[in-house]
Amino acid sequence: MSAELSGSTALVTGGTSGIGRATAVALAGLGAHVVLSGRD
Repeated sequence: MSAELSGSTALVTGGTSGIGRATAVALAGLGAHVVLSGRD
């Protein structure tokens, strides 16, 4: 990914494991503020 997301907010559902967690980590690495939601 070459986009920069600083100043953006991302909501990731299912962010406690698997693809959701990997997505949250990637978004945070690009500068987004990440909010996670999960069952556990």
